[in-house]
Amino acid sequence: MKLLLHSLPIRIFHWVMFLAVIILLFTGLYMNAPWSWLHLPMEVVRKTHTLFSSIIIVNLVAHIYYYLYTNKITEILFLPRDWVNVPSFIRYVFFITESHPNFGRYNPGQKLVFSSWFLAVIIAAITGIIMLFPANSQWLQWKLGGLNVIRILHFGVAIFFAASIPLHLYLVFTESPANLQAMFTGYINKEVKPETTKNEHKDLLP
Repeated sequence: MKLLLHSLPIRIFHWVMFLAVIILLFTGLYMNAPWSWLHLPMEVVRKTHTLFSSIIIVNLVAHIYYYLYTNKITEILFLPRDWVNVPSFIRYVFFITESHPNFGRYNPGQKLVFSSWFLAVIIAAITGIIMLFPANSQWLQWKLGGLNVIRILHFGVAIFFAASIPLHLYLVFTESPANLQAMFTGYINKEVKPETTKNEHKDLLP
């Protein structure tokens, strides 16, 4: 039977963030070190980077608001109580055990990635705004250790996103390739056994 795993708002937030991250990585790295074989107008690259920086910030705010409004924010945040599931998650991810523990909608690894991404977007937004308006943010520059430190933090966030995308894909395919399909269609095909509990059904509700 088909069960709704990802509602339409979640799918929209996901793909908007995906597109924004890819474009921000490309434009940010290009501004830092333009490639000799690719000649793009630097002004267009800067404006595109600024535009998608705004988009990812608005998307994050809307994403968090949606989870708060639906009272499901704990589904995506890595909380202290999730530490107890880490050992069984690691054993499953590294194929030490075959049985898949019931973590709910997302496993501890996915929650950790999501939480880290939210924090990374906030750091990138703050450091990006400072670099965009250096003359009007001198007090923040002083608080954070200077403009060079801020640039390093901003670049570090870019490297983090570039490194975590393959990790995210690995966790998705380790969990279930069908979950990737659900990010397009919203639904996942699940064979329901007679002993399936109501709580297991509840975990898959939007």
